[in-house]
Amino acid sequence: MVNYHLVILTHGLWGKPAHMEYIESQINQHIHLKSPNEEVIVYKTGSHGGYLTYDGIDINGKRISDEIIAQTELLSSNSISDKVTKFSIIGYSLGGLIARYAIGVLYSKNYFENIEPINFITFCSPHVGVLNPMNYTVATNLFNRFVHHFLAHTGSQLFLKDKIEHRGKPLLAWMADPNSYFFISLKSFKYKSLYANIIHDRRTSWFTAGIQSLDPFNSMTNTSPLNITLGFVPKYETVVVDINQPIKYKEVKLISETSTTIPKRFIRGLSWLRVLGTVIVYLPIWFIFFSVDSIFQRIKMNRRVKEFVRDTSNNLIYLYEMINDETLQVDESEEAENDDESSYETNSEKERDYLSDFEQDFSNKVQDQQDEFVETVYDVMNTNNMEAEKELDVENYGNLIKLNFNSDQMFIINKLNSLGWKKYPVLIQNTKQTHAAAIYRFKDVNFDEGKVVIRHLIEETFQVS
Repeated sequence: MVNYHLVILTHGLWGKPAHMEYIESQINQHIHLKSPNEEVIVYKTGSHGGYLTYDGIDINGKRISDEIIAQTELLSSNSISDKVTKFSIIGYSLGGLIARYAIGVLYSKNYFENIEPINFITFCSPHVGVLNPMNYTVATNLFNRFVHHFLAHTGSQLFLKDKIEHRGKPLLAWMADPNSYFFISLKSFKYKSLYANIIHDRRTSWFTAGIQSLDPFNSMTNTSPLNITLGFVPKYETVVVDINQPIKYKEVKLISETSTTIPKRFIRGLSWLRVLGTVIVYLPIWFIFFSVDSIFQRIKMNRRVKEFVRDTSNNLIYLYEMINDETLQVDESEEAENDDESSYETNSEKERDYLSDFEQDFSNKVQDQQDEFVETVYDVMNTNNMEAEKELDVENYGNLIKLNFNSDQMFIINKLNSLGWKKYPVLIQNTKQTHAAAIYRFKDVNFDEGKVVIRHLIEETFQVS
């Protein structure tokens, strides 16, 4: 008889299972030492790779829930006495939202009736969406109004532009509603933890990855760790921040910045020229590959979504009904027959796309350049949005001006925070690609601080009972 603790790893936007390999390797090497009486099985989801992530948080959430059910049944089929008894899930970036949707689907199908939900963990996940909450300028207004179009259905959901027909609210707001399957399933997990970058991660900065209405790190605009005075978790110094210690933010201006007489508008103009230069240099591999391919991928996405909706086993309407803790879960047993485990990979090694080492390296570099370009645009967009001329002493998030959230964002923050998360701010200094470095997404000496983050995950955060 074997009792399994099934651990699911879910990658993010444009991602692939290989992005989660370092976390997988560390769990396989170390977690079994914490749990000698059960076997820990790590499974990287593979049904939402690449541009499939454009299809929507809901559609991808249903896809990976099907994968999880198929994997669970496969493990139980090894022997009559073998069974999955514990369940944990780790989501990276968009994968954290997809994971939250998936556990709602699982809860509705009575998955947790005989399986104990243990860990729900996210890295750099935009729980509050990605609407820019800084003081509005023309640039931020254009960003909030138009960028979601480039990310198809998922973009509308991330920017809170969609509306659940039965609820009249965006999907992310409904997923935070205490009367939803998504909230109740998340509440059922014994441990809920998150990691969030505090510099250089504009798309999933502290307010959204940390689910906070206050930003003591000035994470939307700050680019220098010299501006922040804070304490660290013992054994993980200079990387994992102790959120319970006082935080002090004071902008440190370099001599060249304070002595210059160049007007701010001219400096801002030079910044935009830098963006234009980046675009020109990047055109051969970014504009052609990303822009043209995005149009093609949108056409393919529309076809996929239509096929998904036509399949009656993918009906998600019932997930938008109001329930409570005492409500009997809906009976979805008749849909179980439609699960085709042969269509999912039980060994996500296949998701490496059989790329050669050269192709893998090229793919990583393209994504890094794309990330760097987006960060450059954010740098310019947020210039002078938040002046930090005075020192801000922040203890337990007191006395800090709130960001400009709308009602949906505040609803999400307030409801999700009622669940009692353990939150770990992360300070990565050796690279601007902090979003990738936080999970050591691939081998790069500049990403080594991410190893410290994952060591903290293994030693302090991930629990076996």
